[in-house]
Amino acid sequence: MRKLLIAAVCLLPFISKAQSQGPFNYKTEDRYLYYGDVVQVDTSFTVSDLYKDAKLFITKLALTNVKLTADDSQGGLIIASIEEPATFKTETGVGDEPMTLKYNIKLELKKGRYRYTIDNILINYDDKNDKTTKSVDHTLYDVDKGKGGGVLGLGQSKRVLKAMDALFLQKIDLLKNTMKKRSDDF
Repeated sequence: MRKLLIAAVCLLPFISKAQSQGPFNYKTEDRYLYYGDVVQVDTSFTVSDLYKDAKLFITKLALTNVKLTADDSQGGLIIASIEEPATFKTETGVGDEPMTLKYNIKLELKKGRYRYTIDNILINYDDKNDKTTKSVDHTLYDVDKGKGGGVLGLGQSKRVLKAMDALFLQKIDLLKNTMKKRSDDF
């Protein structure tokens, strides 16, 4: 009995980690998966200051396929629809396979704070499990369902999610670094 209790105590951290959200940083609300947060900045930053920083962030992304679907400097709202090429690792980890990410970035600006939301994420890649189709748009929810990766954890879905997660974390870091300083570029 004592050995069983010791084994249970030793395995408790692993069990609790398995029940958490997982290794990825997107948030989950039922079938809605997204990146987002409210970020506090200097309280002296007005909506106009944050608007300039947000426009600079969109420019710093340096992506060719960016469409502004909402641009309200007075109301403090910017929504961009983005399509960008990316890659994920092969099973061996030696090479890369192409994928395309399609998503929206929404920035809601208030005095001294802003909210970012990255959602409507579609991932386009050749699915190794389905030999009949080529380059299909997969919703983040559908890719997330297959993220287990089997016994070795090397599944294609998991590799796609790792690459996508790293890419979005870089964008979020760029956003936070851009928005914490006043910009007079625009």
